[in-house]
Parts: sequence; C-alpha cells; structure tokens
Amino acid sequence: MRARTHLRCYQHNVMARNPLPSFIPGQFLALFHDYSRSVHAETPPWGGRALVLDGRFHAEQWKREISAKIALRKETLCMQPPGLAAVVVGDRPDSLLYVRRKGEACEEVGIKFQLEHLPENTDQATIIEVLRRLNSDDRYHGILLQLPVPKHLNESRLLELINPRKDVDGLHPSNVGRLAMRGTWRPAFMPCAPLGCMELLWREGISIQGKTVAVLGDSNVVGMPASWLLRDAGASSVHLLHGRGVNILKECSNCNDHILRVSDEVSSSEDLLRTIRAADIVVSAVGSAGIVKGKWVKPGAIIVDVGINAIPLHAHNMMATAEDTLNPSRHHRNVKMADARGKRELIVDHVSSASYSPPEFRIVGDVASEEVSHVAGALTPVPGGIGPMTIAALLSNTYLGASRHDYF
Repeated sequence: MRARTHLRCYQHNVMARNPLPSFIPGQFLALFHDYSRSVHAETPPWGGRALVLDGRFHAEQWKREISAKIALRKETLCMQPPGLAAVVVGDRPDSLLYVRRKGEACEEVGIKFQLEHLPENTDQATIIEVLRRLNSDDRYHGILLQLPVPKHLNESRLLELINPRKDVDGLHPSNVGRLAMRGTWRPAFMPCAPLGCMELLWREGISIQGKTVAVLGDSNVVGMPASWLLRDAGASSVHLLHGRGVNILKECSNCNDHILRVSDEVSSSEDLLRTIRAADIVVSAVGSAGIVKGKWVKPGAIIVDVGINAIPLHAHNMMATAEDTLNPSRHHRNVKMADARGKRELIVDHVSSASYSPPEFRIVGDVASEEVSHVAGALTPVPGGIGPMTIAALLSNTYLGASRHDYF
C-alpha cells in the first residue's frame, strides 16, 4: 500500500470532512504526524495475498499521539492528567485480565488509572454509591463498568447511572440513542470497538464512501453501533445480520454439499450469503471461530475481524495462560493498582513467571484467515487487529473527556 500522511485521528477527521453533524461535540488538540507505512514491515500471518490491516501498529501510533497530547496539555495548560476509573465486580479472570491491560495502556500514555474492585456479592446499592461518587469526582474524566457483572445485579440500571459525559465505553442509553439518530446532537463518546474499527480503516486509507457493507452480529457493544458509524461514514448500504441469521450460517457453515442440497434452511443461508458476498467491506463480530469462509467473501473485499475466540489445545488451564498467549513477554511484570477504598493493593497480573507454562490454547477470530486471505484484498489478524485498536480508542475517549472538562 502506498505511503500516507495522517494529519488527524478519525474522530477529528470526521468533524473536518463529514457532511453530517460531527460525531462528537467540541474539538480537541491534534498533533501532526508524518510517517510512511513503507517503514513498517508487515509479515502476513497467512499464505494468501491479502494485505494485513495491522491494528497493533496503528494502535501504538495512536497511543503515541494521545501521549503527546496529554504532555502538551500538561505543559501548556498546567492541567492534571486525564483520569479513568474502572469498576470491576467479582474476580472473573478474564475481567481482571482485560482491566489489567487497560491499566497498563493508561500508564503508557500518562492517564491516571483507578481500579474500583468490589467483591462478587456486592449489592446493587453499594455499586450505585460507587458510581455516583465517581460521577462527582473531577479527577476522573472517564468511568467504565467492566462487563459482564454478576447475575444478581441489574446491568442496564448500572450503565444508566454513569454520567453520559464520563461514559467512555459509549454504552449509556443517551450516547447509544444519539449515535443511532441522525441530527444535531451527537453522542459524547463512541463505543470503543466500533471506533477502533473505523479508526483502523481511516488510517489505512480505506474509503467507506459509496461502499456496500455487511455487519455480522447485532450486539449492543459492536454490531449495532458499528452499523450506525458505517452508515454515517457514507456507506451506500449497510446489511446487518441479526442473531437468527448468524445462527443459520453457523449451522450451515460446516455442512457438506449433500446436506446443503436437502436442508430446509438452504434458501435462507444462500440469501444471507449473497448479502455477504456482495459486500465490499465485511465486519464480523459473531464470536464463532472461523465461521467466515473464503467462499463467503467477494474477491478484493476488506475484512474486519472483531471476534476473539479461544481454541483449546488441551482441556485444562485455559484461563491461566490467556495473557501469555496474547503477549508472552508480559508474564514477568505485575501492575499494582489500588482497590475501591485504597485499603489494599491488588496485583491484577495473577500469572507469575514461576507459574508460567506454554499456552494451552490459541486465539483466533471469526474469519478462517488462511482461506479468506486468498480471496480478500485486506484482512485484520487476530490477535493484533481490532483488539489493540479498541484499547487505544478507550484512551482516546478518556483524553477527549478530559479536554471537554477543561472548557466546561
């Protein structure tokens, strides 16, 4: 791909060129960065000719830009660093792992990170008190509730209690509703995973204007908001495959030709596949390993794989080695964070070097990358694609919240 010069991030760029109302109110500082992708050596993890949409590379670049903005804000305005508070209820290893990675990313760019770690049996009233306290604390410009929460809690009610102007995950009903609407009022924040997808496409110089798009999956976190962002970015059509359609594709994806010919759901699956095959851009957020096959894809299409699926190599110790598979170099390092009351120190990295063992599983996406790489024009790897961009989007939203706070 040819060398490109990036003057703004995607969030800033839509305000400058999108004929629709801007995605976010207000403007914020943007540093100018000139760099060439020819300097970036891409080694495709597949045998096909599909280009690598390297989320890890662009996320690092994005984080450097955010870090520079934070440093400039401190030097020129003498402001305190942006603050992000994460509320975690319970001790789910995956939730603690995700929060640890977010905390490390905050540390890298200069964002103050506070972990509010509560026991699994914490009642609704206590969590409401914590959220209200964070809403009124000016040191924190972003608040996130790590999902999922224990079943005895009302997740929707808790998300609704977060101040929309601190809702850096973009999941408050006010922000979701404004994103869905077309009008003057835009959301305070865009959801992180869809924003990461859009930022990656923009930094790769991939235009959405006039393109046909298929989004697989209709979740509140990825599928639905991604379809709205793609719509507002100028796609000629956005086809959203809902849960039932995805289930039909799952059932038929591994069927042989004979079964497909006699199946009652052949016509439905073929109709759905025609929609995907016609798409210039495919975004998959299904959570089913390798469901998207090469025969589903239009030659030269852009494939954005948001799915993260763990495929066991053995039947045990899957969670204990999750972080080491994603980033083996990090198992020697612990990140210490204060808990909700600051009374004790929580070591979020519970996998020590002494207990380290070779990974028991591998991480794959929704796309069968090897066979799709022989058909698609470009493809995001898993891991190393949308995952790093999602965390960078969280940092960007937190900085944006702080920059708004400076003027209000």
